[in-house]
Amino acid sequence: METTSKKRAKIAWLSPLLPQKSGIANYSYWLVNALRPNVDIDLYFDGQEAIAELKNKFEIYPLSAFPHHFEEYDEVIYHLGNNSTFHKEIYKLAWNFPATVVLHDYNLSAFMHEAFYLQTDWHLYERALPNRNGQSEQKGLQGFLHSFSRNVGGFPMSHAVVNRSKRVIVHHRWVKDQFTKTDHIEVIPTYAKLNCEPTPEQIESFKRRLQIDDRHFLISCLGFVNRNKLPELQIEVVKKLLAEGYPVRLLFAGETAPDLQHLQAEVEASELNQSVTFTGFLSEVDYFSAIFAADIIINLRNPSMGEASFTLMQTLAAGKPAIISDNNQYQEFPDSVCWKVIHDKNEAELLYEYVRALLSNRHLRETMAANSLDYVEAVFALEKVIPQWLRVISK
Repeated sequence: METTSKKRAKIAWLSPLLPQKSGIANYSYWLVNALRPNVDIDLYFDGQEAIAELKNKFEIYPLSAFPHHFEEYDEVIYHLGNNSTFHKEIYKLAWNFPATVVLHDYNLSAFMHEAFYLQTDWHLYERALPNRNGQSEQKGLQGFLHSFSRNVGGFPMSHAVVNRSKRVIVHHRWVKDQFTKTDHIEVIPTYAKLNCEPTPEQIESFKRRLQIDDRHFLISCLGFVNRNKLPELQIEVVKKLLAEGYPVRLLFAGETAPDLQHLQAEVEASELNQSVTFTGFLSEVDYFSAIFAADIIINLRNPSMGEASFTLMQTLAAGKPAIISDNNQYQEFPDSVCWKVIHDKNEAELLYEYVRALLSNRHLRETMAANSLDYVEAVFALEKVIPQWLRVISK
């Protein structure tokens, strides 16, 4: 009897892609490569030329070409995050051609403000204001759209596109629980994977350039430095530790947000300039050197955007002790893997005590490191995540 092989699904994948400076671009790179043996994927993105490896393996099209090919695909997957440059056109297409949305951030208000409120697409901003029950959040405000300002922590503005989509993928149970209608929402954790592991020589070279030696206890904060990561709080704690004679170094390993350039300038012009370093955007080797050189990594988010933090995944994959916020989706991480800061009037004292305890106890750091690696292997390994994706795609 003749057997017929099952037809491979054809997928359109709309996402930032490497070399764009985006955690979602990095996320998509590893994911499409891992899915490729099982499904056919066409990539859609704008902005710059994709890296050679992607061009050699996939068909790549501009986002403007997608409407002409929408009907050709068995599955369409849109990736939505909070960067207006990378996600504005993807959001428009997800709205006009509903399919599967991967919601990387629950709170899209900053994105919606920058992408649509400040531009000419006010209708998309207005339609995103209904709350989880589909009721308008703008009672009495019709016609006064210009009075709205950036509403971080106010209206999350993700409910409308989630309710409109045929299927939604989120990375945390907490995010799913924020929606009333959840039958079409799947929870697939992000994965923990390192792009590269720098050699000991590369790590030492990185440390020498930044004048970090073995006497220093190195704290790294990874990725784009914005206010949500509470850099002022971290600096306050480091100042206290330095005043008590602890040999700490704080490294902000990433590009500084425009509204924090003044903070960087103040630090660099002060006596802290030898103890607190803003690196700016780093090459891949230097970025991962900042992870591997660190004794601990601080990954705070307050207010939380309900985001899936790729920098936290990289921290855990490297087996580094992590201090995170006791907020929303971050509460899902075990206390044995991540220590959590409650953001109240005692947050500085608690962060100080955490850092001091880890600084003083190598065995404690090694235990947390081992717990992190075990947790990654059990939950966040790419080979654990890919079957979940294939199950959803095949539905």
